Amino acid sequence: MVSYIYFCRVWDVVNTLKISEYIKSSLDSVGRMELEQAMMFVCMAVDGTAKKEYPNMPVGSRFRKFINNNLEIVELMFGGINLQETRFPLKNKKGMRGMTFAEIVYEKYRCNLAHGEELPDGYGISIQIAAGCQQFNIDIANNAMTLPQSVIYALGLICVLAPVNADQKIGSYTYWYSDPINKYVIDRWWGQLDCAKKIMNFDEQIRVKLDFSNVFPIE
Repeated sequence: MVSYIYFCRVWDVVNTLKISEYIKSSLDSVGRMELEQAMMFVCMAVDGTAKKEYPNMPVGSRFRKFINNNLEIVELMFGGINLQETRFPLKNKKGMRGMTFAEIVYEKYRCNLAHGEELPDGYGISIQIAAGCQQFNIDIANNAMTLPQSVIYALGLICVLAPVNADQKIGSYTYWYSDPINKYVIDRWWGQLDCAKKIMNFDEQIRVKLDFSNVFPIE
């Protein structure tokens, strides 16, 4: 069981650690199959990177903007879903149904983990069942959704590639991410967003827009 008190204490030092340390801690947590802890650390990395990119924006706005601006990379690793156009049939904290991917990550995951709260019932990280084979679950009736394990890697990769993180180093070449066709040894790819986009296979990526309008109207 993951300690949420530990989550809260770790988040308290968010401004004292480097982005590279969050990335390393996230992957170390995955190695121990502590997936919610891994998600917490990668959300720290997103938080810190977004703050560097958009220092004058409120926390939630910059967190979501950073993800949305890199959504095509996240899609490569999510599993064929068009995250740019899909609105998931979940209710936000204001009770309105129809959340974007970035809103789900921020409101349901980042905000709860940041404040030492348990994830809402039905939320969590679904374990990868095989290499390149992801799974996630949407429970419309109970307003819940799990995210695939690959989300941890996708959010981490966009932080690594962000130009504002070009000065970061883990200090080891044993940490890496991969998309469907490429492997990125992290300490060789810090800040190399433009180079990465040149080798990513966006053109052949399956992108399915999920339409839930026949089940629940999106507000």
